[in-house]
Amino acid sequence: MNTRTALVTGVGSGIGREIALDLTRRGWRLILPVRSTDRADDLKRFAHAAEAPGPLVIACDLADPAQVADMCDTAADSGPLDLVINSAAVGGGSDPSLRQTNTAGVELRMAVNAVAPHLIARSLAASLAPAGRIVQVGSFGQSPLPLDDLNFERDYEGVEAYCRSKLALVMSTRELAARGLHINVVHPAHAMPTTMVRQSRVPVASTLDDGTLAVLRVALDTALHEVTGMYFDRFTTAAPHPQADEPATRERVVKWLENAAAFSR
Repeated sequence: MNTRTALVTGVGSGIGREIALDLTRRGWRLILPVRSTDRADDLKRFAHAAEAPGPLVIACDLADPAQVADMCDTAADSGPLDLVINSAAVGGGSDPSLRQTNTAGVELRMAVNAVAPHLIARSLAASLAPAGRIVQVGSFGQSPLPLDDLNFERDYEGVEAYCRSKLALVMSTRELAARGLHINVVHPAHAMPTTMVRQSRVPVASTLDDGTLAVLRVALDTALHEVTGMYFDRFTTAAPHPQADEPATRERVVKWLENAAAFSR
């Protein structure tokens, strides 16, 4: 059998790392964008021990769309992709009152949680194998987007910014599905033991395995081979925030995401 290839973001820790480990056990070849390449050293060692293909590790700061675009070019040059999983995310932060931006002034949660996944999906669509899929790791924590303040410059609060970015991700997913991509978004599990949950001081309610299983089901289940543009709450299709059902709003938000990516290059 031909080796299957997946690009997975957010593998430095948390659910992204668990997804990468699971796919490696299955014999997949991985492409791993990481801020610092030493964050993937343990995954390299694991792949060697499991006699799986060694991963392609690419230095990439997901907050910087120019680096994301360059990373996508490198990934595309490596051959067809069977799977893309955008798992990386920035939570509310240890100081939710602190508004952070990338070098172009785009608010950090929107840059990492919405702009980067949209850009990755759009850039790698042509590199997907015929049955290839894209899975965006979302959240059931979604807040409506103020269309006159998509960069969150008024009354900033980190958790609210996170929830807004996750709704933007749902909107992006639906718009990209309408363009012909096989793409879905999934809320993996509630309050897993991740950095963002620890920072928010929310009691842990799920395991990383709980979340990994939900993501991989959307990624690999043959019963979903024709399902696209859907929001999953773990294993069940669900209704996202009602604002995601407004076509004009979705179009405006996605245009903003694409402008944010282009402006930052």
